[in-house]
Amino acid sequence: MENNNPMDPNFVPDEYKTPYDIIELPSQGLLYSNKKSKIKVEFLTAMDENILSSPNISENESVIDILVKRKVKDLGFDVDELLTGDKLAIILFIRVTGFGEKYSQMIWDKKLEKLVEGEIDLSKLNHKKLSVSPDEDSLFDFICPQSNQKIKFKLLTTKDEKAIEQKNSNLQERSNSKENFTPILRLEQHIQSIDGETDKIKLSNTIRRMNIMDIRKFNKYVGEIEPGIDFKTNARTSGGESVECFLRISSSFFWPKL
Repeated sequence: MENNNPMDPNFVPDEYKTPYDIIELPSQGLLYSNKKSKIKVEFLTAMDENILSSPNISENESVIDILVKRKVKDLGFDVDELLTGDKLAIILFIRVTGFGEKYSQMIWDKKLEKLVEGEIDLSKLNHKKLSVSPDEDSLFDFICPQSNQKIKFKLLTTKDEKAIEQKNSNLQERSNSKENFTPILRLEQHIQSIDGETDKIKLSNTIRRMNIMDIRKFNKYVGEIEPGIDFKTNARTSGGESVECFLRISSSFFWPKL
């Protein structure tokens, strides 16, 4: 509810309010305790240039993470608890309303057999809604086709993604290796029980011994039901060709050519 009482110390006159819009979340809020399906997000302003111009503003957070926290103006949400797909929808909204729908990135042209610059229309990216209803614990079910093991899993949040990144970094440092531990760490973060077993240590041991086909089928299923943005799209080359590609969100996403 808007505060329209000028005598209230928290009152903000209209001329000082940052414009915003209410956007629909791909998850429809089904996995949040408040069950809110929409969220209030402010538009970019001149003040946000301070954030965008500070690539090393924090050791633990990226510019995009800080920007999302700054722009989400809904007391019913902790940004770190947002599902990854919902966060991506917010990032896309901020980018499109701030800099427009066009975004250029290098793409592989199969006909020319080389990298060329392509232009993507961000407004044409498809939003994926949550396609399967969760249980009362906000978990989902999957039965492994090879082993018939019964998995209960959750969808990942921004907080989960950060935990995975930190664990991967720690494991690489301890093992003095550049091996990517992210795939197994993601599985451990997703899977909450297997055949009723919930002990984290036992789960970790079971996950690491699972049939690789079961794991690939599981990851495929998670990708199919996970709400968010479908990054598979088409880009237009300078020659007018339409080339299939995947959108990549890099540091240039908020530094478009003007």
